[in-house]
Amino acid sequence: MAGAAQQNYLRAEQGALEAAAQGYSHWYIDGSLPGERPSDWTAGRIDALLETIQRLSVEPIYHGNFKAPLGSDVRELGGAALDYIKREVDLSASLGGAPVIVHGGGIVEPRLVIEARRLGLTMLIDNLLELVDYASQRNVEIWLENLSNYTKFHPFYYVCVTEEEYAEVLDSVPGLKFFFDVSHAHVNGGNPVEVFERLHRHVVGMSFSDNKGERDSHFPLGRGTLDYPGLVQAIHKHQWRGLIGFETRGSTLSESLAYLNNLPGQTSEGRI
Repeated sequence: MAGAAQQNYLRAEQGALEAAAQGYSHWYIDGSLPGERPSDWTAGRIDALLETIQRLSVEPIYHGNFKAPLGSDVRELGGAALDYIKREVDLSASLGGAPVIVHGGGIVEPRLVIEARRLGLTMLIDNLLELVDYASQRNVEIWLENLSNYTKFHPFYYVCVTEEEYAEVLDSVPGLKFFFDVSHAHVNGGNPVEVFERLHRHVVGMSFSDNKGERDSHFPLGRGTLDYPGLVQAIHKHQWRGLIGFETRGSTLSESLAYLNNLPGQTSEGRI
């Protein structure tokens, strides 16, 4: 593990303080929250946060607004989402080049589900090609985070939710990095270990929490059914090092690391 990030759904300034107090190297600024969106930031606030970052020695990750339909089946909506996320990139550039986590978005009540999802994935790829180029000119990395593959009793469909879709998008967009949410991938029978084995070279970081395979519950590690022993073995097998974000409600960094480092097969030389 090259670093640890905390997601506590707090105002950016409070999140930095909480992360530093618990020993995290990074923290999330959650762009989906009121008060954290690009229009909510002033030059004075940005300057003050830059001073806080330097003082606390913690680094921000801008978790972009997952509600932006970057992979819409409606071209005009996808275009509007791209324009919006470019503003998130501009904000991140002003915060020292924080990476921006983006998402595939969703399609609401499509009449032709398969066709609409295909259109959405194509739109996502087209938008990411432009976005990665835009961000690179501002020294900002784009990290794609997968969403949960919900299939029962819902009026919407997230875009980019299966192993094949992840692979297609990553192979189609040079410079795009994968921020792999293993808990999202576990929902509805997904296999996070298999995904990591296949795509680990694209993975810049991972988000850890647990669930029982039905919904994204954000349980502390070990409270659900996700195969963390298998995932940690795969991490060691491929000698992967990257950022791990913890979205474990009710659990501290030390508790999460203690769980991971006490899994069967761990040694003092081969810990997370």
